[in-house]
Amino acid sequence: MPVLASDTRLSKVLEWMLAHLSESQSLDQLAQRALMSRRSFTRNFQKLTGSTVGDWLLHQRLNLAQRQLETSQHSIEQIAHDSGFASALVFRRHFAQQLQTSPSAYRREFQGAKFKRGSA
Repeated sequence: MPVLASDTRLSKVLEWMLAHLSESQSLDQLAQRALMSRRSFTRNFQKLTGSTVGDWLLHQRLNLAQRQLETSQHSIEQIAHDSGFASALVFRRHFAQQLQTSPSAYRREFQGAKFKRGSA
C-alpha cells in the first residue's frame, strides 16, 4: 500500500505533539500544522491512530506523567504542568479515572518497588 502525503504530514504532527505535550494543542492549530481542514485532520487522525485527538493526547500525557512519577521527585503540581494538564486537580481526576489510583499512590508503589530492588 503506498504511503500517502497525508500520512507523512500526520506522522510529523504526531511527532510534534509528543514533543510539545506540555503545551495547549487546539484541533484547529493541529489541522493547520498538518495542512488539512479540521474535518480531514480528525478523520485521518482517527484512521491512523484508532483514537480521537483528545483521547490520544490524554493517553500520551498520562504516559509522560507516569514516567515522571516513577523516576523523579517533582511535585504532583509540576508533573501536571509538565504533562500538559490545566491543573493538578484536572491531572488527579484523569489519572484516577484511567488508572484507578492516585498519582501519589502510584508513585509510592512504583518508586518503592524500584528502591527495594536496588537495595537487595
